[in-house]
Amino acid sequence: METISQDEIKYHPQSFADNSMRVFWWQEQIYRALRFKSATFFRKLFQDGVIQNLIDQDLLVESELTPLALDGYEMVIRHRKIPFVSYPDEWCAAMYKDAALVTIDLAIELAQWDLTLRDAHPWNVLYDIDKGKPVYVDWGSIAPIYSSTWSDYGLFCNFFLYPLLFMSYGQDRIARLLIAADEFGVLESDLSKLIGRSSLSGVRLKASLASRLKLFLGQNVQRLSNSHHQHFKRTLNWISSRISKNAHNLESTLESLEKKSHLNSLENVRRQVDSIILPAFQVKRLGHYDKSSLSVSPQDDWTIKQKNIHKILTELQPSSVLDIGSGTGWYSKLAALLGSKVVAFDIDESCITQLYHEARENNLPILPLIINFTKPTPARGLADRAGISAIDRFQCDLVLALGLVHHIALGLVNPIVGKQIVNFDQIAEGLALFSKEWVIVEFVPFAAQKLEEWYSSSYPWYKLDNFVNALRKQFRHVTIMPSHPQHCVLLLCQK
Repeated sequence: METISQDEIKYHPQSFADNSMRVFWWQEQIYRALRFKSATFFRKLFQDGVIQNLIDQDLLVESELTPLALDGYEMVIRHRKIPFVSYPDEWCAAMYKDAALVTIDLAIELAQWDLTLRDAHPWNVLYDIDKGKPVYVDWGSIAPIYSSTWSDYGLFCNFFLYPLLFMSYGQDRIARLLIAADEFGVLESDLSKLIGRSSLSGVRLKASLASRLKLFLGQNVQRLSNSHHQHFKRTLNWISSRISKNAHNLESTLESLEKKSHLNSLENVRRQVDSIILPAFQVKRLGHYDKSSLSVSPQDDWTIKQKNIHKILTELQPSSVLDIGSGTGWYSKLAALLGSKVVAFDIDESCITQLYHEARENNLPILPLIINFTKPTPARGLADRAGISAIDRFQCDLVLALGLVHHIALGLVNPIVGKQIVNFDQIAEGLALFSKEWVIVEFVPFAAQKLEEWYSSSYPWYKLDNFVNALRKQFRHVTIMPSHPQHCVLLLCQK
């Protein structure tokens, strides 16, 4: 058995709340160390085949026992490393619903083994870019069933059900803001202001008959005198034997009812989530590239811009690509077809939703996220314990920034990008922060925008030479290539 030195590991900043286990990095792999009680519990789950069953159903991240040892812990598990970690407030509504369903499906499967989930919130779910679907990663949430109804239903409502109901009313932005900013998520009072208090009765989960009977017994039987108590117990045992031939006493009957009620409550929750209808987005942002045929080889209907980017991707073969301002994702899909894992940023939810569905349907390794390049998700909490910054989570070998610079540099009023003025140096620095080695950025001059007369006098600094100079402060090499339409150029930058 190999013992890992504490000096060689780095604990995950968000793994601190559970004293029974800690997540850490070692030799670029991710592990989970478990103390005695948790180690005994999870070792049995491995032996009974529970863990492998959950992994085979794509409900739990692939994991395996290791012969490694770490001081203070009895067991070390290695998890498959998910390439990119995204957060719930970066997902579109369709992704959010899929994450809710995988959480409840895991809880339902666990119930078959007399187990449940204790922490039903979306930060325990990651999107697996290799499989194009969400997967649960927090092993510490798995525990024995101890209630006839799902004890974390309230938490599930605040962080899954209620946000999804907000989204079903088209209030995605408000839902994401509440999820990110408030430790309580979306409250029932928030929801009642949107849909009316009377409508909330349909989304509340009622206590089961078994739980109410158990509560009644617990509150009232002990109040009886001893003689009455014994007589009452014998009567209930007699009733119990009539209710179930397999039940030897009241306690086993109630236990059976509790397990069945727990499973029924979970299935009711799944029906609640599944019944939520999300708005259908119609993408209005179409261009030539949306109509062009997509292939791993250049096509006759491709523009010089598409052919040049295909040439660069083919020659460089980046393992990861970040497409900033991806739109409907023509270039994201091209990079994925050519073998890269792709993260796509855009602030237009309709585009991100469409790209998410297309990536899933075609098994493309693309992670579409609602993120603004000029305001990327910041680090949150003390020592990043509430969240790691987007810059640290989404660094890629190559960054694409096409049709983006003129919008954010000039502050053009655009229904997609909005109005945001940043200078060339800030743009170049931002691209460099996300890039491990290369950037392909497009420069669109005034002549290509038909804005030359007024804008050239108002923004005299908006020139190709100035932009190239800003890029050269961050990158060793900057190569200029033609783009589309006429006058536009691509700049291939290397650190």
